Amino acid sequence: MTRIFVVRHGQTDWNLAGRLQGSSDIPLNGTGRAQARAAASSLWPALGPRPTFVSSTLGRAVETARIIIGDTDASLHQDARLGERRYGPWEGLLATERKERFPDDHAAWSAGLEPDFEGYENHATVAARMTAAAHEWTARVDGDLVLVAHGSSGRMLLLALLGLPLHGRTLGNLENAAWSRLVASPAGGWSLERHNVGAPAVTA
Repeated sequence: MTRIFVVRHGQTDWNLAGRLQGSSDIPLNGTGRAQARAAASSLWPALGPRPTFVSSTLGRAVETARIIIGDTDASLHQDARLGERRYGPWEGLLATERKERFPDDHAAWSAGLEPDFEGYENHATVAARMTAAAHEWTARVDGDLVLVAHGSSGRMLLLALLGLPLHGRTLGNLENAAWSRLVASPAGGWSLERHNVGAPAVTA
């Protein structure tokens, strides 16, 4: 039975600074590479034999996948549909800058709604391309499927496969280099077995 593992890429300098990345091709930093190595340590024991790895085509996801694969004989495929959400003119901006330059759209975003400007890719569009990729790849493989993606696109995939609303925060974020595991339900659909494995511990 195919299981789907959704992995987020490791940290980048824009993650560290709080800048919105989206489709911008920002590389991993040193911390991100160390996070990917740590992800490999927790992920491989959870995988069955001969897993199939598929990453977004953005460099931070590809490098994360390659670090996780390491010197194993697993092959890596790339699929542009796993890329991060496009944020248009918001990409590269801090939250304070988005609030200053796009006050109405930022207010909508903060209220759990979606901004309305050219270049922004909405939740439904992201979920549709992510689920299309996931369904296509699960049909092609026999064993575990590891999808190395991004924070927003990965969350949209999880929400869509679980049948949860795409808006709101019904599912917590996937942290850098953390992973979640979905298993096919006997009644159809998917169940979430593990979520955000490898995320930093939350302290009071």
